[in-house]
Amino acid sequence: MINKSKIKAVAFDFGGTLDSPFLHWMDIYLYLYTTKLNLPLTRENFRDSYVYAEQMMERLQLVQPSHSLQETQKFKTDLQFSHLIEKGVLADTPENRNELPLQAAVLSTEYSSEYVAASRNVLAELQKKYVLLLVSNYYGNVSKIAGDLEIASFFKSITDSTIAGVRKPDPALWKLAIEGAGFNPEEVLIVGDSMKNDILPGISLGCQVVLGCPDSKEKPEGITYVTELRQLLSLL
Repeated sequence: MINKSKIKAVAFDFGGTLDSPFLHWMDIYLYLYTTKLNLPLTRENFRDSYVYAEQMMERLQLVQPSHSLQETQKFKTDLQFSHLIEKGVLADTPENRNELPLQAAVLSTEYSSEYVAASRNVLAELQKKYVLLLVSNYYGNVSKIAGDLEIASFFKSITDSTIAGVRKPDPALWKLAIEGAGFNPEEVLIVGDSMKNDILPGISLGCQVVLGCPDSKEKPEGITYVTELRQLLSLL
């Protein structure tokens, strides 16, 4: 149960929380690729390529602070498709190596932008009562992306794991953001879609937490949850 009387700030995760209906991005890519691009992908034959792309994004440090969301997505989709081709899941054709990664980047950017637009209305309402913080495992350009998506102005601070030099699930990233904004953990409500990265670190710090779940059946016992971001308005 949320104790509203103690909350002075609300700290949000970004990916999977503000840019999707609490869905993991592997599932979003799979949905877009199978329904929009008609690719023969399943969770089983796509998972390794998704993980490979995420790991290489970190290792290669391709993203610069000035890169847009679509440019960031293009780095990811290039890596995904090249790995799918190397595994033999997709044929090595110019379309699969060049054209489809660009289409995939555009689709994923449009998907993300649509949900951020809906999140913007919720953030505007919450900002009237609380200080808002953004805390994300990202590539050093989450401030640029938040600005492009017209949500940066809602946040007192934006904490990017690449710039901070620490990543979730280490609670230190949340602690850095909370202390940097001048709050004690008990004054902050953390909202995220990941038990591992958001909820458990928040609990360990002494924050209150809300888990975003796409399906109420998935909620863990004893954790306050919402199935739509807008439900925060009635909860708070």
